[in-house]
Amino acid sequence: MNLLPGPDDELAVTHARPVLDAHFGADAWAERLRTGIAVPDPVVADLTAAVRTARSAPQAVVVALELGRTLAPVETLGALIVPEGRVALAVPRAGGGTFRFGAEVPDAVVVWRSDGVGRAAPEPGDPVDGVDPTTPMWRCPSDDAVPLGPEIALRARAVGAGYLAGLAHGALDLAVGHARTRIQFDRPIGANQAIKHRLADAATRAEAARATALYAATALAEGDADDGFWVAAAARVAADAADANARAAIQVHGGRGYTLDCPAHLFLGRARIVCALLGGVPGIRAGLTEAAPSPSDPDAISGCARR
Repeated sequence: MNLLPGPDDELAVTHARPVLDAHFGADAWAERLRTGIAVPDPVVADLTAAVRTARSAPQAVVVALELGRTLAPVETLGALIVPEGRVALAVPRAGGGTFRFGAEVPDAVVVWRSDGVGRAAPEPGDPVDGVDPTTPMWRCPSDDAVPLGPEIALRARAVGAGYLAGLAHGALDLAVGHARTRIQFDRPIGANQAIKHRLADAATRAEAARATALYAATALAEGDADDGFWVAAAARVAADAADANARAAIQVHGGRGYTLDCPAHLFLGRARIVCALLGGVPGIRAGLTEAAPSPSDPDAISGCARR
């Protein structure tokens, strides 16, 4: 099984690269935080069209990695799941209805449930404040959705894991850049051993998340019998990495890291949203347990270990 992205996978990213480089990334979001200017709708539309060129599961996950690394809007993940228009993402809320993330008037809505994903018709919602001030959030009254099938559900979870792995890398890049340029007592703070160790741990987590997400995508593409287990494992590893690396980036930035002017908090907010889409931390952990090979089947366990 080849885990390295191939030419076709990289080609899928090249379609989105110009939009990502021009309008996204930590620096671009820092400027938006200062000015309060939102991402223009035509930019989101261009990115959505570029993202939709990803076909296979590996292509979709490679693109999702770049979307997360550059803090692209969470709603763009919908283009990797439902191939039509502008797609908002939603999760059921306690007491009925959903919380929807994305455009106020989307073309379609993908509802992420614990038992799969479904497509719902757009409906008006009430705006609410969320954990990420740059991601519009709406409270909608209905939670009806037409199931999209187990294959689409696995692809959606793999894409979510890829986005989380990208967040882990983006948070690492932001922290490393600050550690190299922030001078205290006449030397960069990255010279301090405590900072070095924190960043080394973050780099290990980011690479583990990326490798697991790519493995899951390849398992899906090859129809591996354990693809559900690897997708669940990717979600677990990537969720932990995105959360921990976002926290590390905030702490490396010191007192500034705890202000809204610093883009580090965006990595944490986006991680919380995507984790919610995947069922929350308890749901992600339960999903891995449920998908794991049975202890009574040693052949299945040894097969997973060999791969």
